[in-house]
Amino acid sequence: MIPDLEPATKLPCGSEDLGSGYVLLRAKDEYNQVIYGAQGDAIQEYLEAVTGVESPDNFQPSLQRWARLRLPNGQIARSAWKEKQKALNKVRMSRNVWYLDEAETERYGKIQFLFQAEVEHEIITVALMSPYNSLDEDLFRDSFSTLAVYHIPEEGQYEVVEVTSISSVVAMVPFDEGRVFAVHKMGLEICSMAGDVEADNEREN
Repeated sequence: MIPDLEPATKLPCGSEDLGSGYVLLRAKDEYNQVIYGAQGDAIQEYLEAVTGVESPDNFQPSLQRWARLRLPNGQIARSAWKEKQKALNKVRMSRNVWYLDEAETERYGKIQFLFQAEVEHEIITVALMSPYNSLDEDLFRDSFSTLAVYHIPEEGQYEVVEVTSISSVVAMVPFDEGRVFAVHKMGLEICSMAGDVEADNEREN
C-alpha cells in the first residue's frame, strides 16, 4: 500500500547475492591475481585450516578480489585494495568493521579485500582482514565497557574471516599517537528493521 516502505530488491549489475542479506559488490578483478607475502601466507594458513590439507612448498594463492560488501543492515563495507587507489577526496573510509572471530569474540578489523574460494566443493566468501589488537583493558574497564581503544594494525598482520561474521561498519577514530577508538553508528537496528540500504552511487568494474 505504501511502496516507499518496501526495500529495493534489485541488485547492482555484476553483484553477487550471498544470502542472509550479504551481497558482494564490484569492483572485481577480471583475472586471478597471485597474492604474495604476508597476505598470501595468511590466506594459505586459512585454507590449510579449513581443508585440513597442507599446501605444497611453492604454493601461492591465486584469486579474484572483490572490493565491497553490503551487509544485512544496509551498510556497505569497502576494502583497502580499491580505496587506496582513489584520491583522498573520494575515499569513503568505511573499511573498518566489527566482527566475530572463530572463538565468537567481538573484534575490529580493516578489510584488505574480499574473495571466494572452493572448500570441499562449496564456495565460501571471506575477507582478508588487518585486525585491531591490544585493547586497552584498563580504559575499557574504567569506562564501563564503552571506550574500546586499540593500537593501529601493524604491517604484515592479517587474518581471514568469513563475511557472515561481519556485523557492521564502524569508525576507528584517532585517540592518541598510534591508537584509535571504535565508534558504532547509532540506530542500525532500527534501520535494518526498516529495510534501509546505503545508497550505492559508485560505478566500479
